[in-house]
Amino acid sequence: MSLHLRYAAISDRGVVRQGNQDSVFAGAHFIAVADGMGGMAAGDLASAIVINTIARLDVPPPADSVVDELADAVADANRAIRRAVADDPQKEGMGTTLTALWFDGEWFNLVHIGDSRAYRMREGAFEQITVDDTYVQMLVDEGRITAEEAERHPQRSLLLRALGASEVEPAFQTIKGVPGDRLVLCSDGLSGPVSDAEIARTLQHAASPQEAAEILVQQALDAGAPDNVTVLVADVVAEHPGEQRQIIGGAAADARLAESDTAVLRAVREAEAPEEEAGSEDAEPEPKARRKGRVWRTVLACLIVLTLVAGGGVWWVRTQYFIGVSDAGNISVFRGLPFEVAGYRLAWLDIDSGRPAEDAVDAVESDLESGITVDGGVESAENELNELVDPAAANDNLDPLCSTADAGTDSVPAAAKDCRDD
Repeated sequence: MSLHLRYAAISDRGVVRQGNQDSVFAGAHFIAVADGMGGMAAGDLASAIVINTIARLDVPPPADSVVDELADAVADANRAIRRAVADDPQKEGMGTTLTALWFDGEWFNLVHIGDSRAYRMREGAFEQITVDDTYVQMLVDEGRITAEEAERHPQRSLLLRALGASEVEPAFQTIKGVPGDRLVLCSDGLSGPVSDAEIARTLQHAASPQEAAEILVQQALDAGAPDNVTVLVADVVAEHPGEQRQIIGGAAADARLAESDTAVLRAVREAEAPEEEAGSEDAEPEPKARRKGRVWRTVLACLIVLTLVAGGGVWWVRTQYFIGVSDAGNISVFRGLPFEVAGYRLAWLDIDSGRPAEDAVDAVESDLESGITVDGGVESAENELNELVDPAAANDNLDPLCSTADAGTDSVPAAAKDCRDD
């Protein structure tokens, strides 16, 4: 027997906050809540990017590899956030929680990261089916404080995991749907000021998902609603509920975010499109191998496109490092690849040395513009960066750097005074 969802969702900015950084999506097959963070760093954009990226899952899940598909969608969403940060470093620090369920008519496939919660009411029994990725939850798990103490802990909102980090590990689980189940996804704007007991009573007595959502949001508002409040209620029913429109709310529906959000998503989608090829990477190799040169890049570009299409390639890309030039014009370490694939830049700024690239001699500056690849991970990248920005360091492959302020002083070795004329 194939089951169905009857759903309702409301997102409110609350009593205290001036804007809404929560986002919500509800559809016949997919429901999700995201709570953005980062304040001026654009938490609203983070949650909007995630919801708009994963909303594509509102279709019947595949017969197999459901978890892989769900994990890929979340990875795409996280990559889109990181792309937005790379494009605008002032957004560094933005992130978002995510709690979502993908329904196949019998089973829910849940993905969770952060402290947005999923609850279930089944035959009068109420339970939380997610585990908060918070510092106080860790203390509870370790037996250092009680659940009651956690509710009053001053650091109860301190997250240990969220989307937007360079590496993320969401939790996945599969839950069987039963007719009569009532599910709630919510941001901590509800679970903070409104107790589990109050949420349970509302779910028990509300006649419909819409009524339950309205009452729960009002309870949060009555309690002061110091944060944005987002509530999604979904009933599992045996009979088809009829035509239901998709619901998209909160920051994800904010027209002010549409332009930047769409630009980021377009870049991600272009990078994933199977029809895109990396033929434009046919650069002629340099005569010398310094350089870890350009010969392998054409081949690797093609392989990367295929890897991304196959899924899972993002994680490999994030293990690669190179040294290049930041938007500020400084010699910097980047995580990713020093070239574009299908118009998408697969690179994220990791360390900015503060040393201008123009301090390098022409040959080195040219290599920096193209990207100097580094084997061995972040430590090797940091070591090579130090050699580049340290005038006293000897390097067989690089001409010495100079600083016009230091050149000619006793504190700088003679080798470092071999500077080009400006």
